[in-house]
This record gives sequence, C-alpha cells and structure tokens, in this order.
Amino acid sequence: MRATPGTRSGEFHYDFIDPRSYVVSHMIDRAGAKESFSWFGLELCPPPAPMIDSRDSSWRSRHSEALRFARPLDLPMCEPEFLPWTRKAHELCEFARERDRFHAVRRALFRAHFIDGVDIGRIDLLTELAREAGLDRTETRAVLDVDRYEEAILRSRDSAVDRGIGTVPTVITASGRLDDTGSLRQIQRLLAGGVSNGE
Repeated sequence: MRATPGTRSGEFHYDFIDPRSYVVSHMIDRAGAKESFSWFGLELCPPPAPMIDSRDSSWRSRHSEALRFARPLDLPMCEPEFLPWTRKAHELCEFARERDRFHAVRRALFRAHFIDGVDIGRIDLLTELAREAGLDRTETRAVLDVDRYEEAILRSRDSAVDRGIGTVPTVITASGRLDDTGSLRQIQRLLAGGVSNGE
C-alpha cells in the first residue's frame, strides 16, 4: 500500500528525470534512512505538456549544480539528452511497492536514466528493467499497458499540490521542509538533522 503523509518521520517528493531528485535519493540511501521516508513520485512535466528540453539553459544549470554535488559523493551521473515523460516510470514504482520491490525499482530507474541513458518513458524498456529488479515481466507489461496505477499517480499529485508541494525535490522532516528553492547543501543538512536511521 502507498505510504501516506504522517505514517513515517519524513517525506520525499521526487521525479526520475530530475538531477536534484537523483542526488537527494542517493543522500537518503547513503544515510541508511530510506525506511524513514514516505516516497511520492511527482512529475515535473505531466503529459500532455511538452517534454523538457535538455538544451534549455535553466535545465543545464540545474544539472550542473547537481553534478557538482554528486562528484564528492562518488555518484555516477551523465547528462541525458532526452527527458521523457515519467508517468509510466512512476506507475511501475507503484506496482513495485505492492510487490515489496519499490526501492530496488526506484534505484534502477534513477540508474537507467542518469547512468545508462535509457528512455524510461518506454514500456518495453521499463518491463525489462522491472524483470531485472525481480518483478514478473508479463505481469508488469500488463499493468503498464492498462494504466492500472495512473489514477494513483494523479491523486498523489493532486494531494501534494493541495498541500503546497508543486515541485521536486521536496524534503519534509521533523526539522522542517525544503523544496526546489533550497540548495542541495541545505537539503543535506536537513536530512542530517531531521531523520533517524531507518535501517
């Protein structure tokens, strides 16, 4: 079942094409705190809006900032030229959550986009990724083909927006809340001060 606000000590709202979300996801894993968070996918660019152009100067600046922070963390990171819609990737995560494979799939999706350059908007490639993460390939394909979790993704977004969360990454802990307007350094400090080890 999807984690809901209040059931864990922290919340993390993220998207798989967002370089800052990738770095913060790694920070949480590195701190051994993944189980201290409720994880909520939030599309940066929901369809049918035009996909983000990776050549856009503001996007390139965003990626450069994340890359500077990733290097001292020994976090591999390329600069993907294609930024797909991520709804199907988030649907896959909801399916994985029900099969107790959420974190394996979540890491695999970030790795696929930021290291392997995989188009994580394609169902055929998501299905193969799911198989490698321990999910049944045929069942995964069926789930994604019929949009089984699309409504869950849309409801999650509506709930986040109603609470004033409209961008990623957004991190909420007992110590406070930081969204995309905060620096990655500020988010790192918030994580260090506001979440206990959940392993």
